[in-house]
Amino acid sequence: MAVEALPKFTVIIPTRARADVLPAALRTVVAQDYENLEILVSDNFSEDGTADIVHALNDPRIRYINTGRRLSMSHNWEFALSHVDGGWVTFLGDDDGLMPGAIAKVVEMARDAGVSAIRSATCKYRWPAADGKGGRLAIPTRRGTELRNSDEWLQRAMAGNASYMDLPMLYTGGFADMRVMLSIKAKMGVFFSSCVPDVYSGIAIASVTENYLYSRYPMAIAGISRHSTGTSHFSRPENKLEMSPAQRFISENNIPFHPDIPVCRDGIIPRSSQIIFLESYLQSLPLREEEPISLYAKQLDIVTADRSKRDNDLEIWLREFSAMHGLDLTESLRRGKLSQFVETVTGWPFRTWRRWKTTKLRPRAHDLSDVYMATIAAAEYLRNKK
Repeated sequence: MAVEALPKFTVIIPTRARADVLPAALRTVVAQDYENLEILVSDNFSEDGTADIVHALNDPRIRYINTGRRLSMSHNWEFALSHVDGGWVTFLGDDDGLMPGAIAKVVEMARDAGVSAIRSATCKYRWPAADGKGGRLAIPTRRGTELRNSDEWLQRAMAGNASYMDLPMLYTGGFADMRVMLSIKAKMGVFFSSCVPDVYSGIAIASVTENYLYSRYPMAIAGISRHSTGTSHFSRPENKLEMSPAQRFISENNIPFHPDIPVCRDGIIPRSSQIIFLESYLQSLPLREEEPISLYAKQLDIVTADRSKRDNDLEIWLREFSAMHGLDLTESLRRGKLSQFVETVTGWPFRTWRRWKTTKLRPRAHDLSDVYMATIAAAEYLRNKK
């Protein structure tokens, strides 16, 4: 196929002071076998030599932009997206990676299925830590694609029966036609309208598309490093003197949480993916023109049922959310205990099957020193498994 016939594809890598992991992430994109490619590095005013790292690659496909001042995550992502002039787009975390040949595969799938958004499964890679632990890789081994109805999967996620990563999230394994983002921006004024841009993007794109393609074959690797905001959020210690990535994230002048969602004493949403999902869902309501009032009782039940251990922040949040919306917390807790019991009894076949369909590689047999080497190991394993 001639270069002119290939749609332009832009890989956006938002980054800030991640000079230790960024080179490997960039290497996974530079290695892509796709000609009409732009790699847009949006540097959020780093002071660790990030610009030098990018320029040293001397690759004409790479475009470096700098915010000029510290921005929040969502504002940096919006800034980066404003520099894209069309074609297909994906955001890639600066400690994540694209699988070999991923972009060419995505373009082919989009053409064959006639869709404007694609989401794929992802490998999980834990970067080596200072103590020597890490360098581990989990690879989903299922194959094939599935055409998903956007509204159906959005409602599944709202009901707690699917993850936000099942939606067409425009981040590390999510890809979309820029025209989709422009249609959302035309209604909302901006594309990213939540302080959690990755979760919001999946909900927003599902709200304006009829369907999207889901690839069970992984197109990307999600890296877990000391910089990971999400990991820090769900594992943050109670008394840590040094500011964590999650605390730094929330201290920035970000988009305010939706007013119907209480926050913890430290300003962070509790350790609940459903609460984070609800916040982005509420921020995107103008895309669907629906009333949120009927959502809250059901969402309270889902959050109480998802509690795996006692969390003081979450207990306080449950009381405040119930009081804010006039809900019966005692009754919701009773239903939550029942749901936990039912899920424990009935959910083990699926959990067992999911573990069976995931292969874990360790450094003894493979070089997993960084995310680029992890993509090579994952691709080799999947190729040999055919």
